[in-house]
Amino acid sequence: MLVFRFAGHFRRHFRQVSLNVDTPAQGLRLLLAQNQEFKKDFLRTRFRMRIAGEEVKEVDMKLHMDRHLNDGSTVFFVPVVEGAGIEIGIAGWIAISLAAASVAYSVYAARNLKTKTSAEAAETNTITNNSFTSAENRVGQGRPVPILLGEMMVGSNVISLGIDTSNNQDWTESIS
Repeated sequence: MLVFRFAGHFRRHFRQVSLNVDTPAQGLRLLLAQNQEFKKDFLRTRFRMRIAGEEVKEVDMKLHMDRHLNDGSTVFFVPVVEGAGIEIGIAGWIAISLAAASVAYSVYAARNLKTKTSAEAAETNTITNNSFTSAENRVGQGRPVPILLGEMMVGSNVISLGIDTSNNQDWTESIS
């Protein structure tokens, strides 16, 4: 009677199974014949094996699988966790290349692509800044003018000048 124990993703199929067999090879053949999904997982996975508390090397696998063990001995299967291989390396290099290209384009754009100032835009009548967010709030000729409701801190240029006629006593306060 041997006890077969499984770790990792093999536990989806079996955790611990006691079989009345003489060798680990006999028990493994029974388990592989019993469950086809386990057989697929087992055959495509690299694993390490421990028989009766002793680590089994790959070169000695056949010898240990066919040896007769004492009743109650444990055969333990543990899948080897590995990286995905070359695909991860390729994906890493692609990510690094994209990052380098992005940085290079950012440097190029910062040095070569120039944003027009309001004076240059006024020459070509393409001023489109009609929000209260920059230092200069100007609107090109024929463009809509935003209406400000309430109080707001705006840019450095005067956007409106009005005359208040409610206080006729002091003319200096009439212009606001």
